[in-house]
Amino acid sequence: MAVDKTTWSGRRIGFNERKQKDARNQKVKSGVASAFHWFKHRGWIILVAVVALSAVVWNQRFYLQRFNPLELRHLQYVDIEGNRMLSWEDVMQNAQIETGMLMSELDADSVAEALSQIPLIHSVTVEKRFPSSLYIKLQEASPMLSVLDGGKATIYSEKGAALPFSVATAMRLPVLETASVGHVKIVAEFLDAMKNVNSDLYEKVSQVSWSEEDRGIEVYFKDVGFRTIFPASDWTKDVFVLYESLGNGFTKDLRCAGVVDMRFHGFAYVRNYDKRCVNG
Repeated sequence: MAVDKTTWSGRRIGFNERKQKDARNQKVKSGVASAFHWFKHRGWIILVAVVALSAVVWNQRFYLQRFNPLELRHLQYVDIEGNRMLSWEDVMQNAQIETGMLMSELDADSVAEALSQIPLIHSVTVEKRFPSSLYIKLQEASPMLSVLDGGKATIYSEKGAALPFSVATAMRLPVLETASVGHVKIVAEFLDAMKNVNSDLYEKVSQVSWSEEDRGIEVYFKDVGFRTIFPASDWTKDVFVLYESLGNGFTKDLRCAGVVDMRFHGFAYVRNYDKRCVNG
């Protein structure tokens, strides 16, 4: 007669539980035997290899501490997007990069800064992509205004930098007075701000100049008879919206205006009325 077994706490172990426990013990013994058999025939080779590798690593630890895995990667591909006027070679030369250089020596911010110095580039984005490529997205400068002097036309970008465009292009752009060339950068930035807010309004600009007397930007639009003075900075959307509102709400008054001063935040000052209009 089989004697019932109990646990150390005195709990009785039934037949099924004893059977499951014996099966688990047998499985563990079988696993240990298999592992021992595998190690006896093949496992010792791996153990020897691990020991040997550990010894090599320990002996070369001085060099391994200075090991940089990035130095194993070299620049292989440069993807440039948005270059219409600049060639691939122009971009690479100005960025001071070349295929084959170490990726660890390539700094995306430095490349972007170098390319932003080119007058033909308005903005640039540079990304390093794993494992060995560089992505460059350019937004080239756009012709913003022109200066006519002695039959020669010079076209300037949003940054106020000269661009190599034809005379035909210059004829379609707002013209900056020759005397205001010294302020071409601020005038170009102003026109760029206007174009970004209201491109239709920019298309109406005929002539533009810097007014030293008013310390502002003087604009002549094609569809009105007065000149408009805009502030020298802070060209928010509200400035251009206010100007459009004047044209829609005060058409009769503006028809007689000589100057519309937009330099004051929130309102416009109309001066130099035509005397015929004042007298009714």
